[in-house]
Amino acid sequence: MRFLKTVIVLLFAIQLISCKSVSKTIGDPEVYLYKDQAHLMNGTYFIDPYRTNGEFKLLTEIFDLKETENVEKVDFIFLDNKHLQINYTDGLRKFSKVIEGKMKNGAFRYDYKNLPIGIPFFLFAYNLKVHHIALGNDDNIIITEYEYLHTQNFINGFKEKTVENRYYFDRQLK
Repeated sequence: MRFLKTVIVLLFAIQLISCKSVSKTIGDPEVYLYKDQAHLMNGTYFIDPYRTNGEFKLLTEIFDLKETENVEKVDFIFLDNKHLQINYTDGLRKFSKVIEGKMKNGAFRYDYKNLPIGIPFFLFAYNLKVHHIALGNDDNIIITEYEYLHTQNFINGFKEKTVENRYYFDRQLK
């Protein structure tokens, strides 16, 4: 009985050790924002990134905005620490979309999915997906899309897949 308890505690400890931290994987933002400072990212941003380390995506594609043929800029308005309102116009009509998330580790995090299943080293699957909006040093925003998939079993070893795309968008000066 004592041996069984020791094995269970050991497996539980291994499970905790194998958990991943989002802040360690994405890294610290250039400008760390505390709670109630999300409004510092309010502004009008151009939809095409001036720099990216992954695939090229427009700001309208990242947020899945509809009817954006003639859109060049979008307005970010942080309603509070948990809601981002995106306003845009095509010249004739105005559109608005609200994104839910939260301020975490110095940035606004949305579309967060974390799913660990199984017992590490035997049969285990881990899927982490997160989108992150941070304020850059040059009064720009940096949007990070991070996805990590890890599967492992005792016989075949493990497989890992990591996708990290960063997009840098300029703020329109007034």
